[in-house]
Amino acid sequence: MIALKFQVFKSLDQLIQKPISTVVVGVSGGADSMALTLLAKEYVNLKGGNLQAVTVDHQIRPESSEEALWVKQTLQCQGIEHQTLLWHHADDLNRRHERARTARYQLLVDFCKNYQNPVLLTAHHQQDQVETILMRFLKGTGPAGFQGIQAQRLHEGVQIVRPLLDVSPDQLRLYLKNIGITWVEDSSNYDTFYERTRIRALVEQISPKLGITGILASASKVYEQQQNFEILTAEYAESFVTNFDLLTINQEAFFRCPEKVQQQWLRQQIWKIGMANYPKPIATIMAILQIIKQPRVNGYKVAGCIINVTKGLITFNKIDL
Repeated sequence: MIALKFQVFKSLDQLIQKPISTVVVGVSGGADSMALTLLAKEYVNLKGGNLQAVTVDHQIRPESSEEALWVKQTLQCQGIEHQTLLWHHADDLNRRHERARTARYQLLVDFCKNYQNPVLLTAHHQQDQVETILMRFLKGTGPAGFQGIQAQRLHEGVQIVRPLLDVSPDQLRLYLKNIGITWVEDSSNYDTFYERTRIRALVEQISPKLGITGILASASKVYEQQQNFEILTAEYAESFVTNFDLLTINQEAFFRCPEKVQQQWLRQQIWKIGMANYPKPIATIMAILQIIKQPRVNGYKVAGCIINVTKGLITFNKIDL
């Protein structure tokens, strides 16, 4: 337990921007988020600041409200303040789980904005990282997807930190058992209808041979090569970007670049502007390249971006929702 605390506290020290004011933890009631919440309590007690645990009740599963109440009662017994946020949605909503994830982050970020200097902690761990990398690889994201889950990022001015990416889920469960805390098992984690469940089964098959750390080390090497290519792409961008602030490029100069540079630069910009969860597959990027070769494009929308082509210039903007 001491080794785990040292590892997590060191990660928090490195990732959290100072000064600490309010630490918000997204907690579902699963072992990972329960462990993170209790570790965060010890960290805040040591470093100072305010801790808020927040559960988003998606109201997708019949038992979700009951689970949220259990989380609240359990954490309050540990002296941790807790809030439950409801996600209101139509019963026949398409892609519910995907939209629930997006809604969860937005609700948590909006909650954080009620406080000064907030940081949002989420409990993504080592196995989540491997699953995410494999999912992105299978979606055709290429080497860019091997970056995996970022340890920290900003969303609407709120810092999101994931301090458990080097921690195994077994370590977190052992920590909870040692302090006598139970957790909720989400039945959807075992439903093969969901992609992540199928990927998890694949990871369990290959990890005994390669090891989780081995898989992550290989992915890191691939991504390191990708970063070198990104540097080269940035050098090419000097020849075709006419306005970096408004992101306007010279169409003719852009298409004089090597095709791999075109693909990489476009994929990177679409990812940044649209704030997607992962880079778009190469097939999508190739389709966009064909569209922006045209002499005129009026408001083409893709992946959270809107693209216009006129008078030899291509402009990229974020779609305002």
